[in-house]
Amino acid sequence: MSRGFLNSIDNETCWKILCRRDFEVDDETLHNEGSAKKAYEKWSIFSSKTCSSISSKDMIKAINLWMRCKNTLQKMKFNRILESLQPPPSQEFFKRAKKKLPSSLLAFYAIHAGQSTMSLRSGDDEFFAGLFGSYSCYDQFYSMRLLAFDEGRLLSIIDDSLVVTNLVIGINLGRPRTSLNLDFDSNPEGSVYMNNDLVCPDGILSYFQTYVERLENNIYQPCVINPEASLSRGICLFPETGDMTSVAITNGVEVRASARWFPGTGEGMNFGYSIRIRLVENEEGERLCQLVNRTWEFHHQDGTVLRVQGEGAVGKQPVLFRRPDGTTGFIDLGVAGNGGTYENTIFAYQSQSGFVPGTSSNDVTKTLKAHIRGSFGFCPGTIDSPTGPIFQVAVADFPLRVTLPFY
Repeated sequence: MSRGFLNSIDNETCWKILCRRDFEVDDETLHNEGSAKKAYEKWSIFSSKTCSSISSKDMIKAINLWMRCKNTLQKMKFNRILESLQPPPSQEFFKRAKKKLPSSLLAFYAIHAGQSTMSLRSGDDEFFAGLFGSYSCYDQFYSMRLLAFDEGRLLSIIDDSLVVTNLVIGINLGRPRTSLNLDFDSNPEGSVYMNNDLVCPDGILSYFQTYVERLENNIYQPCVINPEASLSRGICLFPETGDMTSVAITNGVEVRASARWFPGTGEGMNFGYSIRIRLVENEEGERLCQLVNRTWEFHHQDGTVLRVQGEGAVGKQPVLFRRPDGTTGFIDLGVAGNGGTYENTIFAYQSQSGFVPGTSSNDVTKTLKAHIRGSFGFCPGTIDSPTGPIFQVAVADFPLRVTLPFY
């Protein structure tokens, strides 16, 4: 690049050219960063602090992803997650870890070295503050926390000239006990595994990038993870939008449904599914109705179909209401209901498919045929005071499918 050419362009354009040429940064990354010069300056600072142990491409990518992630968490008001993020390891660590650990992993940890550890007294609001999202189903409670970085242990391995072949980077302290780890045997960048199940073949930055994109696109949204615990607010891993979610509206009753795989539960694949039911604005729809019964069709991977019928849903028969002022909500009735009235709240519950015939955790991508559909029977008014005949509310097809990366 000639001096005459550099003199002929403005500083911002110059920094963009340098970032593209020397750091392999694309226009989208530069645009998301907001300032190419700022990106370059940040990289220079981190390059010094990390003893040049990280490639410029990985460092710029990590800076950008962490910035986007934290901006999204701020918009979602997840202060607990933001407050739990820890500062990076010491400069001495990067000096000694150079060429021992992949550049992408070091870049990831150069911004935040995990989340703070939890104590036995930690409440739901802290447990469900896992960076990589949460879900609940029956007695299973999951929230993947970015594991606090154990600098001393890693340095002892490095100083003993041992090769790091497997590194745990995340952990769920609930049930089932689940860990997120990088395996460097098959991939120098470290393929991402959840227990023994491959969930991303391309390393931590690729895994993190897809997760951030799903947060930005509202696929994973904040909600109360355990419907019975109001303090369990977290990032819900049951998809809220996209082709993994179905939405159907009948007589003003909207049913939104999606499923997710439960890794490490056996040879066959078990899926949890989340159902969200509410009344939506609809002049011809119901203003008061009660859930009476349910009918499900489980279409398995091997072509078999299981049909299930029963009263209510998880022992509940909620009364949905929509008042003239626009207030919506439900009254929690049924044998498992608590009788409470919940305003501006969606009735939600989770259940499980059980092991799906024809599936195997040995190949999680072979679930293209498995899906669920069904219907709920609703009574206009209430069961005790009906204002009309029972009508059927559709639950549109939603897939039992795994897309990689999986969270």
